[in-house]
Amino acid sequence: MIDMNDAYRFGAPCSSPKELITRLQFGAADLWPEDTALPDRWHFMADLIDSPRGILVELDGAVSRPVADALAAAAELCRQSVREPVPAADWRLLRRALEWLNSGDSEVDRALLAVGDELTLIGLDVEEQDFCVATWLCIEVLDRFADADRTIVYWIRRLNVSEASVDRQQSGTSLLRDDESQLSVAV
Repeated sequence: MIDMNDAYRFGAPCSSPKELITRLQFGAADLWPEDTALPDRWHFMADLIDSPRGILVELDGAVSRPVADALAAAAELCRQSVREPVPAADWRLLRRALEWLNSGDSEVDRALLAVGDELTLIGLDVEEQDFCVATWLCIEVLDRFADADRTIVYWIRRLNVSEASVDRQQSGTSLLRDDESQLSVAV
C-alpha cells in the first residue's frame, strides 16, 4: 500500500495557488529553505504585506482603514526586526490592537487580522520563529480576495528558491518553474 505522503516526496506540479495553499496548510510543502536567514524572512514578510506588490496594495479599497493601519504597523515591526530585536511589549501592543479590531464584519478584514495575529506570535516567540503559517495565510488572502495569480507567482519567486538549493537541501523546499501557469513543489 502506498502512503499518501509518498506521493509528494518528489517534485509535483501544482496547477493552481489553491493547490499550493492546500499543500502548505497540511505540511506537504514548505516555501522557506532551511538556510534562509531570519532578517531575510522578516524583510520578505514586511514587503509581502506593505509594498507596491503587497497585500495592502492588492486589496486596496477592500480593507477597512483601521485594519490597513494595523497591518502597516505589523509590516513596520517586521522591518524593524530586520535590524534589531523588537521588544515583546511592542508585539503585545499590536496584538491587543488586532484583537480590538477583530469585531469587524468584513471577511477580508478578518483574514488580514489573522495574518497580523500570526506575525505577532512569531514576534513574541524568540525561540523558534516559524514563518510558514504567516506565509501561506498571506498567499491565501491574495488568492481569495485579489485577482492575484501573477502576484502569488511573484512572491514565490521572490523567495529566491532555485533548483540547486533543492538538490542541496533534499526536501522541504518549493520551486516555481519558468512556466508561470504551474507551480512546482518539492517536498
